[in-house]
Amino acid sequence: MKYYKFLLLLGCVIPSLLLCSCDDDNDSVNPIVLSKVTTIGDLDVPIQEAALGDFIAVHGTGLDMRNIDSIFVNDVRVELSEVYTENDIVYLKIPVKLPSAETNKIYFYNKLGVNEIPFQTNAPDLKLERMFNEYTRPGDTLMIYGDFFTLYEIDSLNGVVDFDGKISKVISSGNNYLTTKVPLDVDQNIKVKVKGLKHKVEAVCPGRYYDREMMILDFDELMPSNPVNVVTDPQDPARLSGNFLRIDQHSAYSGWWYIAEKGSIPYTDDMLDNDQDYVVKCEFRTANQFIEGKIRFCNYLFWDAAPMFWVPSDFTIQNFDRWETITLPFVVNRSGTYKDNFYYSSFNMRLEIDPSIARNFAIDNIRICKKGD
Repeated sequence: MKYYKFLLLLGCVIPSLLLCSCDDDNDSVNPIVLSKVTTIGDLDVPIQEAALGDFIAVHGTGLDMRNIDSIFVNDVRVELSEVYTENDIVYLKIPVKLPSAETNKIYFYNKLGVNEIPFQTNAPDLKLERMFNEYTRPGDTLMIYGDFFTLYEIDSLNGVVDFDGKISKVISSGNNYLTTKVPLDVDQNIKVKVKGLKHKVEAVCPGRYYDREMMILDFDELMPSNPVNVVTDPQDPARLSGNFLRIDQHSAYSGWWYIAEKGSIPYTDDMLDNDQDYVVKCEFRTANQFIEGKIRFCNYLFWDAAPMFWVPSDFTIQNFDRWETITLPFVVNRSGTYKDNFYYSSFNMRLEIDPSIARNFAIDNIRICKKGD
């Protein structure tokens, strides 16, 4: 009988304990209510949108990490390990990932359900910055620099490069670069596009492949008045797209390093009057370390005007002994004798260099381009 009474007592007590336990679980989960979204810099002014990767603050009640099971922006999950909460405000970074379904809402989930708040996220545009070498030979590998290739999943499966209608697949890619093969039958002086097939995006690369828009010297058809330092040997291993100019220890020298001079350059009035809107481009190759104060290129547009100087800080060289397309300043210094644009029609470039520094420079396809083109 004692054993029977004990079992009966347990039968009454255990359900009560379980009921109390369930009540305790329910009491520990609070409803989530979302009230507004702000920047983390100004917690008072609500915002309705932000860019992928921005940090935001979500306000409301029930916003303790122990009360939150998951957070989604559109259908993209936010890593809770990267979320911080304080005083019913959740601080989070919008994931840099495109949603499969764009709902323009933020969702907070816990055991009691889901609460949502309208919010729009804006993806950045696909960005292209430059071709590593605008004169890459047909059939060779071209590298294009930009940004957000990973975001738009532009890779060997989902990306192509359009050479004015001739399509080449992406070979490899990272977030800020991709490589592709230049088609064998490619045209010259064309714009190049990168296309992401999965998310239907595209962007045009600044510059032109084999740019011929405003050529000053290509050392083939457009030669300097004195071609003494122009390399014309078709078997020269440093050759890029034809003849080029080389300055080394064997180059002609007469107190300063003469490089190239050409007259009758068809500068436009806009180039001369708004030189800040233009740059000089060329393909450049060097093994030199550029040392400030030890080297500069002096460029004269008129004999009686001060030159524009290219100094080491103007040169962005990523690889030694490799052809790169580089961008240099275009500066028009006016002559005190002649101010009419008619007289600014020459290009005279020379090199000032410390005698202790080695000379190893190659230049090709010197041209003027409008910024951003």
